Amino acid sequence: MKEKRLINHQSKNNQRPVRIGPTPKRWPAFLRELDGPPVEFPSNPKALITQIFRRNWKTLLLSISLSALHFVAMALLPWAIGGLLDEGLETGLHPTVIPWVLTTLGIIALAALGSFNEPVQIGLWLHGTWEPVRWLLRKVSRRRTDISQKMASGDIVASVTTDGDKLGAIAAFVPDAVGSAVAFVVVAVLMLQVSLPLGLFVLIGMPLLLFGISRIIKPLQEKIAIQREEQGNLTSLASDAVVGLRVLRGVGGEDVYNEKYVAQSAVVQEAGIRAAKYRALLNAIQTAGPALFTAIVVGGGLYLAYTGAMSPGQLFAFYGYTVFLSMPIGAISQTIQMGTRAWVGAKKIGRVISAEPIVNDDGAVPDVPPRDWAATALTDAESGVRIESGKITALVAASPLETSGIGARLARVDDANETLAGDVDLRAYPVDEVREHIVLSGSVAELFTGSLRSGVLGPDAPDVAPRSVYEQVRDIQRPGGEGRALFEKEVVEGVSAADQRLMDALAAADAGDVVTSVEGGLEGQFAEGGRSLSGGQRQRVALARVLAADPDIAVLIEPTSAVDSHTESRIAGNLARVRAGKTTVIVTASPLVLDQCDEIVLVEGGREVARGSHREMLDNPDYYNVVHRGVGEEAE
Repeated sequence: MKEKRLINHQSKNNQRPVRIGPTPKRWPAFLRELDGPPVEFPSNPKALITQIFRRNWKTLLLSISLSALHFVAMALLPWAIGGLLDEGLETGLHPTVIPWVLTTLGIIALAALGSFNEPVQIGLWLHGTWEPVRWLLRKVSRRRTDISQKMASGDIVASVTTDGDKLGAIAAFVPDAVGSAVAFVVVAVLMLQVSLPLGLFVLIGMPLLLFGISRIIKPLQEKIAIQREEQGNLTSLASDAVVGLRVLRGVGGEDVYNEKYVAQSAVVQEAGIRAAKYRALLNAIQTAGPALFTAIVVGGGLYLAYTGAMSPGQLFAFYGYTVFLSMPIGAISQTIQMGTRAWVGAKKIGRVISAEPIVNDDGAVPDVPPRDWAATALTDAESGVRIESGKITALVAASPLETSGIGARLARVDDANETLAGDVDLRAYPVDEVREHIVLSGSVAELFTGSLRSGVLGPDAPDVAPRSVYEQVRDIQRPGGEGRALFEKEVVEGVSAADQRLMDALAAADAGDVVTSVEGGLEGQFAEGGRSLSGGQRQRVALARVLAADPDIAVLIEPTSAVDSHTESRIAGNLARVRAGKTTVIVTASPLVLDQCDEIVLVEGGREVARGSHREMLDNPDYYNVVHRGVGEEAE
């Protein structure tokens, strides 16, 4: 009944939950999802591709066997039918026909069995793609690197998507190439046995014909690439016009933009016409070339049959061989093309993999003593600022860059500077341990594609929220509502611990209104990384994400810069409440937030110059001038 209510509630919001469980264990290993941490891959293209093959060698061998079985069976099918035809014409319905019938049926069965190679190839494709991509994503996400100085962000995304897919594709195409090569040898032997001259004509002429077609494909691909590039430019213009329509109208730039769009449309049209010429030529050759070639072969075969050098069954078989040869030759040619693309993709992926991490474990000390991070004081060696444990400490400076830099160093965003955890260099600890206990929230509120729930809770988000969660979040925001008290320790009946944590975080960040503004509520999907939300909403969701993580040490850089003063006051009070007794660093100049902090550190010239409570520090003229600038200012 509870499940039924859940489904009905979700249906009202057009958000019917889709439950996707783990891959069944009865499935073969090559179709099951990847478990465990990502496997390390080399940056050398040859070594990278080789490792993909080596790690999937069992699946690769199975796929090659099935592919060879399929192609060889298809190659033998014209031979069996030709033999059956000759035997039938010679003896009629005589028992001697039965072996040929059984042979034909057996070959058909083997060809059908070889068709089961497709799911094996899919498994190869998926594992060949996602194993290196998982390692690539780990390199990019778990360790900030200098890759941004070497490659544009678009190239990095392309490496994760397009280039990774090319690696999987080559792993899936190799079995067909090997099977096709085996079948080609079988067909060559059979054809040369029937007719040496005609067999040589086919075996030499067919590859030459396909080679000629491939020579046209290359310039066609170049023209299509140009067309896609110009189409992308046109799309970018249209997107800019839609996003910035209000601005364009304000500055009177509609006509100028229209002219640019018309001009770019003409460029796209011209590129499309050029590509169409090659496409039309290719279609004509692909249609007429093989047809003319086959007509010559059939004509030669008919002449040989007329002279008695070839039986009707052999003529039929020869025709079947000729038609069949386009399959293995095409598969081999396509594999060669995919191999070239995979090599280029492997080189691009290798560039990302080889990027040197800004933060690494090179300085980690194996026998560093365990640390109680909740009771650890942090010291920025460059500025001399010391953050006492268990306190909410604010960093204030006339230049926000100074305090932001200190906050970043305290969170160890790189290994260029010394930061002390107690009396131990923070670089002595593994990066993963530091990230687990010290969480940094930057000044830019970054949200990611997915649901509001996953955007706050991350990997700990349950699949579906109970209905009571929606109701209670709304109650929290409703004036005079009878919802539960904030930060109640006991778990509400019917609400998971993760949902309880989600509700607490949203309430503390004063972000309950975001739940109602996103279609589908907690299960609603962020559009364009949260671009549909206001700046203040995005900032509060980002703050809720940090509060839900509940780290031992939290570093918040300008957490309330995009909200109005009333919201800021509520957030400041909530922060003081939920982070009481926990080490928290806040980079801000807001008096509403500063008044709720345990300690204020004034920074000037990159060094600490004064320290005290907010009310004590107001007597300092430098501090007063910095704070006074923000009084009465509200973000829109």
